[in-house]
Amino acid sequence: MPNYAFLIIFASSLHKTINMKRFFLYFALLLLSGLNAFADDIQFTASAPNAVVNGRRFNLVFSLKNAQPENLQIPDLSNFEVIMGPSVSQGSEFRIINGTTTKSENVSYTYILQPKKEGTFTISPAKITVNGKTVMTNALTIKVLPEDQAGNVAANGSSNGDATVSISNDDIFVKTEFSKRKVFEQEHIIATTKLYYRVNVRGLEDIKFPEYKGFTVQDITLSEDKKYGMENVNGKNYKTATLKQSILFPQRTGTLDIESGKVNTIIQVQVGNQRGSRNIFDDFFGSYKDVRKIISIPGAKIEVTPLPNKPANFNNAVGTFQMQSSINSENVKANEAINIKIKITGNGNVKYIKNPDIKFPNDFEVYEPKVDTKINATASGVSGTKEIEYLAIPRFAGDFTIPAAQFIYFDTNTKQYKTLSTPEYHLKVEKGDASSISPQVVNYTNKEDVKFFGKDIRFIDTKNLKVKDKDDYIYGSTTFWLSYIIPLFLFFALFVLYRKQAKENANIALMKNKRANKQAKKRLKTAEAHLKEDNKAAFYEEILKALWGYTSDKLNIPVAELTKDNIESELALHKVSQDTINEFMQILHTYEFARFAPAESVGTMDDSYEKAIELIGKLEEEVRK
Repeated sequence: MPNYAFLIIFASSLHKTINMKRFFLYFALLLLSGLNAFADDIQFTASAPNAVVNGRRFNLVFSLKNAQPENLQIPDLSNFEVIMGPSVSQGSEFRIINGTTTKSENVSYTYILQPKKEGTFTISPAKITVNGKTVMTNALTIKVLPEDQAGNVAANGSSNGDATVSISNDDIFVKTEFSKRKVFEQEHIIATTKLYYRVNVRGLEDIKFPEYKGFTVQDITLSEDKKYGMENVNGKNYKTATLKQSILFPQRTGTLDIESGKVNTIIQVQVGNQRGSRNIFDDFFGSYKDVRKIISIPGAKIEVTPLPNKPANFNNAVGTFQMQSSINSENVKANEAINIKIKITGNGNVKYIKNPDIKFPNDFEVYEPKVDTKINATASGVSGTKEIEYLAIPRFAGDFTIPAAQFIYFDTNTKQYKTLSTPEYHLKVEKGDASSISPQVVNYTNKEDVKFFGKDIRFIDTKNLKVKDKDDYIYGSTTFWLSYIIPLFLFFALFVLYRKQAKENANIALMKNKRANKQAKKRLKTAEAHLKEDNKAAFYEEILKALWGYTSDKLNIPVAELTKDNIESELALHKVSQDTINEFMQILHTYEFARFAPAESVGTMDDSYEKAIELIGKLEEEVRK
């Protein structure tokens, strides 16, 4: 039964602003849409930082969406001291989309916790009762780090005004961690490149990741909550940001060198007064500046051992696998298709394994197998399935045997080769229609494999023949002359257009100015796609590209000279209002930080997208050509 209370409230507000006739019309439409109101799926989730410092407080939040709770059961929190909670926040949301009204009830329970000791702890799922049914959250794993023994970070300022001196390689660095340094050929390795920082990182530029020569690489897509965290290194606590995580499969043996890389970081530092003295007011009135620091990503060496004594029919599979096999029927007629399906599942180099070899009898017509591979790459490794479907057609009646097919892989756990086998299939083929061919052949064969049975001669189709008079010539006709005149006319028209375009292209500044808005809209479309995917980092990167690129093209500023100061001065020269200039500079500053910030700091991504569109619209109107 839909809830009509909100319809009455909405109708009351309408009655104050419109006449009675329009009131009843709007109310009727809203009532009809309300009859289709529904609530979204119930969502009950738990959230907390994945790493905290011992003795520091943090929030544990249980969020329930699209439901009203009846009873909350929190998990065991004996490893943490509950400072406060639960703090309950509740609200409702109404949406009308395409005439359909949706209502959602949202409730959140917030606890403030403090760790009692160091270590890694698991918080079990919480439970809540909704409409008589029990709903559970996800479990959480929290790593409690020791207190920072290094004291305060000195990179926030510099007494002499030269901020670069205070930023050391101990305050910010990058390293690549490998799950293994010694592996067998084709055995996977997980490579994780992380940024460790104790300073205010505003952005990253020109990242050159190490090249993994001698490996096949499969990148892992990380969610936002998996990218950021905290770690304790040599008694110091660092914020971490995972820049890249990949799964490597070594393709040759020996010592493989992984080259170093680099990343250009933009760090915000506070600059004190220039006279060397420092007082409490500097913390409030000191200015800030951006400092660029190039950080190297160290290389590494990986020892790859060859697989011992490979069997002759080895399937190039390294890992742990299982195999299943099935056949559509063991009793068929001649010219009917036989399908054998093999499904290989497991962990390892699923993508690179060779298909098992099935030996069909000589009297069978055999087609190329159909292969479907599905891979799931995560931080724990690569798992997946490979389904191979074999098709063959017996052309004669009789009893046949399809021998067992073997799948040999190297087990990385036992360091031994293991063999999996399919069953041996015994077929009974009866006489069939020699002129019929199974329709399934179409999905498996190439053009050169097509054969016709029972029809050696294909006759010419003599129906619907069209003939022409032998004296009907095209020479001298209207069509003949038009075939010359029309191309000649098109040639001159295109020549004039080309000359005009070439003249405009010669004016580079004019062309860049004309395409500025078009290029910005193109990048904003890409940003909108990232917005729908909830990919924050890529979203803000495209928004910034749109803003920087627009100003470069519109104001004719070379990329090498594209700085905030130059943009601000050029906008002023083009008589853009100071309010618009200030808004533009603030948005650039805010979005650069939001791109790499672990938490959302500039409102919702939807608001950011709308602000960028509105700002480009303002600049398009105010910039004087």
